[in-house]
Amino acid sequence: MSAFNPERHITNVDYKIVAALEKISEVFRVLLWTEAKEHKLSPIQLQLLIFIKYHTSDKQRRIASMAREFNLTKATISDSIKVLEQKGLIKRTDDALDSRSFNFSLTDQGMKLTGMIENFTLPLDGAIATLTPQQKDQFLKLVLDLIYRLNQSGIISTQRMCYTCFYYNGDRQQDHFCNLMQKPLAIDELRIECPEHVMGGKAS
Repeated sequence: MSAFNPERHITNVDYKIVAALEKISEVFRVLLWTEAKEHKLSPIQLQLLIFIKYHTSDKQRRIASMAREFNLTKATISDSIKVLEQKGLIKRTDDALDSRSFNFSLTDQGMKLTGMIENFTLPLDGAIATLTPQQKDQFLKLVLDLIYRLNQSGIISTQRMCYTCFYYNGDRQQDHFCNLMQKPLAIDELRIECPEHVMGGKAS
């Protein structure tokens, strides 16, 4: 039976959750498409601009790395990169560590445009802002755990979150400790995108 069969929701909460998540993903897709069309970009081109702006590691800005990040083929990412270069939004530089690779960074024009488009999630941000602090903590904990489970099953390939980090020491339930910062972490201090992330988490 499909998770999208309303009759199935009556007796199966798992399917109801999947259908609810699909509704939320639809909101994200609509917001992304709307913003992309306004600036004559594709959704992935818009996402690449934002990714390049906030990920400064040369390794992360390679085509192969971005393909893994977005779970797309290198050819798909390469095609989008070529369009962004033609539009004068990004530029390539030689990779100091790998002569066969290039890194990409935003041009001044690209930085200006990215500043205009990166807040396309504001309607979703506003809805989340209406939750109480306790609801936000509970929601974040559930979402992080779901992302971790999907990562462990191979559905989501790249995650720089606390649960998959070498420095994380905890049980993903109540106890969270960062061995790098040498401090316990509250729920709202857990990271989903950490620049100091080292793969090799001990989470169970």
